[in-house]
Amino acid sequence: MIEVTKQELIDKYYNEYEKIKDGSVKGFSENVFYTKDGAIICIPGENGYERYPYGDNGFNFWAYSSGYMHANDGLFSPFLRSGEGEDGKVAFFAVAGGKVISLLSVPAFSGQNDAAERFTVFSRDRAMYFTVLPELLFCVCVKVGTGREITFEVHAENRAGRGKCIDLSCFFNPFLRNSIFETSEDRWFRNCRVTDGEEGNLKSFLFAVNEDLSRTESVTNFGVINRSVICDGHSDFIGEKLTTSPKKYKGGNNHNLSNVADTLLRGFEEQSVCAFTENAIAADKVSLRLGMNSSAVLLEQLRISTGNKDPEAYKKLLSFAFTGNRACEKGDAAMLFENGTDESPDAGVMTAFMSCVSKQVEFCSKIKGYVQLSPNSLIGIRDVFQALEGYIYINPEQAKEKMKEAFGFMDPSGRCPRQYGLPGTNGEAPNMDLREFIDQGCWVIDAVTSYLKLTGDLDFLSEECGYYRIVDEAARKVEKSDISDSILEHMIRIMDYLLSKKDEKTGCIRALYGDWNDALDGLGVSPDPNEKFGNGVSVMATLQVVKNINDMICLLGRLNAEPELCKRYEQEKADVTKALFKYAIVENEDGIKRIVHGWGHDRNYFVGSFSDPDKLSRYGLTSNAFWVISGLLREDRTMKATIMEAYRNLDSKYGLKTFEPPFGRDVKGVGRIYKLPEGTAENGASYIHATTFAIMSLFMMGESRKAWEQIRKILPFTHEKVSCSAFVMPNSYGLNEELNIDGESMQDWQTGSSNVLYKVFVRRVFGFDPGYDNLTVCPASYAPYERMQADFICRGKRITVVLEKGGADQPEKTDRRFIVNGEEISGEYDSLMEVKKLVLDYKSLKDRNLITVIG
Repeated sequence: MIEVTKQELIDKYYNEYEKIKDGSVKGFSENVFYTKDGAIICIPGENGYERYPYGDNGFNFWAYSSGYMHANDGLFSPFLRSGEGEDGKVAFFAVAGGKVISLLSVPAFSGQNDAAERFTVFSRDRAMYFTVLPELLFCVCVKVGTGREITFEVHAENRAGRGKCIDLSCFFNPFLRNSIFETSEDRWFRNCRVTDGEEGNLKSFLFAVNEDLSRTESVTNFGVINRSVICDGHSDFIGEKLTTSPKKYKGGNNHNLSNVADTLLRGFEEQSVCAFTENAIAADKVSLRLGMNSSAVLLEQLRISTGNKDPEAYKKLLSFAFTGNRACEKGDAAMLFENGTDESPDAGVMTAFMSCVSKQVEFCSKIKGYVQLSPNSLIGIRDVFQALEGYIYINPEQAKEKMKEAFGFMDPSGRCPRQYGLPGTNGEAPNMDLREFIDQGCWVIDAVTSYLKLTGDLDFLSEECGYYRIVDEAARKVEKSDISDSILEHMIRIMDYLLSKKDEKTGCIRALYGDWNDALDGLGVSPDPNEKFGNGVSVMATLQVVKNINDMICLLGRLNAEPELCKRYEQEKADVTKALFKYAIVENEDGIKRIVHGWGHDRNYFVGSFSDPDKLSRYGLTSNAFWVISGLLREDRTMKATIMEAYRNLDSKYGLKTFEPPFGRDVKGVGRIYKLPEGTAENGASYIHATTFAIMSLFMMGESRKAWEQIRKILPFTHEKVSCSAFVMPNSYGLNEELNIDGESMQDWQTGSSNVLYKVFVRRVFGFDPGYDNLTVCPASYAPYERMQADFICRGKRITVVLEKGGADQPEKTDRRFIVNGEEISGEYDSLMEVKKLVLDYKSLKDRNLITVIG
């Protein structure tokens, strides 16, 4: 028998819910709260839609607080996603006292007042849906094992002083096909039948879905729902009815789940097999007698086997299996905040939130694609390497494996695809997005060098990896290359590819299809229709390349390798830096400077200048942020005033905007960004991913108080209105009064804002910054908490960093103290950040280390 959720856990979360009703628990929003063990409690409300992913290695089972659920493993979909207001693919009901109660918020029975209170709990390893009636408590618990099995437990508890007879009903409409959309033909190749389960259990449902791999080869995907009832000593199983027909369960061809109350009350007709004429489902009605103050559990577990040629392969699934819950990786960079000020988010909420953000970074790092459930929703090179650069602080070994996977999809020229898909089981070439966005390789070098500094695992550079050669770019056709070489050689190829894209006239890096800001994809267009790209430039990408060159010089120097290449890189760095100071800074007649985002062919127009193509003076965010992140501010510190002026003009109630003013209709040369409504996404909104880059730069300039002001603005739980999950980072906050947009976000979970915010806290708030030979600890000079703590693993050693203010009236730039394992050590002054930092040789570290920074 599989593990069943313990009664104590149900009681614990029910008691937490009672505290919430009493108003004694703080939360992320008016209807989303947290518990001390890291769980999230969601109460139905008008704002937000909360969801949580379960699963492992790219298998995503999404549980929504409403009760909607869907799942996919790359392109394979055990359960399709339902549209808003549609029937869910999974549903649960109870029949008691002559009424039918939905045990999820969906479907809602129109006009039926069941007097039920509902709330949802998302813990790290299970979702729990509570339905509370005066004398009955129900809890639907959903758990995902490491073997892709999905276990549903329906707990029924009689809290009355007398016995009760109830019915429990489960409805499942799995898809079990390699697609993310349903067609009218799918039912022809799918069937479900009732079959005997393992001895001692109830009958099972068997789904078989046939799929063609080619004209001559077919396979079958099986899904078996095994079922059982567990009763305590005072409850009894009475009987069951089962059907595979949606028509019989819902009461008619044109009925939906909101009609099921009628069929459950009067009883539906059983049907043991369904194929071809209907879209087969699995539904049951289990009758129970609950003694007074007693309970019972109905277990239903879906086990899956794909790509089978053996028609009896399903037999291996006809028993319960449970390979263990898969919780989020417990990050070593766990963070604690204590004793906040009036300026700070609540310390307890902040602690709970950063724990959720670490889960979000893990989720974004391990995707297999198809998170957004569109045909070309692949794995973005840029997206995954940015996430992996944060994930290294949580699980460096798994981060390394994902990096190695992604390296294998490069072209031998050093060009990275924009996105890649994993090859299919029959060996066909992977699907890729081959649009030449210039910045893809920049993020690869960033992530790998960060991993090497943290772990010291220089052997990773010797591991061999292959390539996919681009055969036909227009047709998105690639083939496996015969070339295979080291990770280091891959990085050198990336660097050389980036440098090969310099504009001959200015020496800056050409935009090609675009840079990180995908919507601004017009700078690289050529006026010659016979030319694929012009010589338009991305200043942001050029700044990234400067940082990449420096990272490669440091790496090769550490390896004592490629001296001639290092000399060339040194010259390239000097040339590109000189070009940026000459061309990326524009000046008006009053001598005021501005860092532009880029320019079009032959510099015939600019973006983020005093006069853009629409003749408007416009500020851009990311080029200013990367002027600092790339290290160029140290070359000329007078540019700080220019950057801070840009930030003042970009500020808003939801943080720093990506552009101000936004682009109106038909602005020439900027690409598709003007098609976005003004004040949304990158077009004049707080696109949080960009805002977090700027927050990092503020910390790096010593403007930590201003950085914290911006952090507060971008946190979802600091806003009155929450349109997505309040406990993880969204991707944007729109603001357009004409369109009634005020703080809404496009999406949550899969967004780069999570990994950049996480890295901001690791590297800038706590100041944890590993190098090749030394660890630097340089926390920000200001924080709105009296005490903060974070735990890290670096070079196999555990390091706890504790930040203490040292007094309630401590001035912001006081002379700070460093105490390492009980011994006070002098720091050294960083003139750009205007604060002291601690530099430790790795050899001086013990297996466990406590670094306390006071002041």
